[in-house]
Amino acid sequence: MKSTRISEQAAEMYSNGMAIETVAKELGVAYRTARKAINSKGVELRDPSQRLVGRTRPDKKQVQNA
Repeated sequence: MKSTRISEQAAEMYSNGMAIETVAKELGVAYRTARKAINSKGVELRDPSQRLVGRTRPDKKQVQNA
């Protein structure tokens, strides 16, 4: 069945580090479809805010208390 194959491919691609948006483009499906396919295979979705943990913004100056 086509949906099972897409689910398997999407889950594998996502597990290998691809973003959901990239998986969707590669498979030619909507973002929501890719997300549901990945989730249907029991793959835990990554927290998108975790990629920013520990990063600093050198272009922002720290505000000092006066």
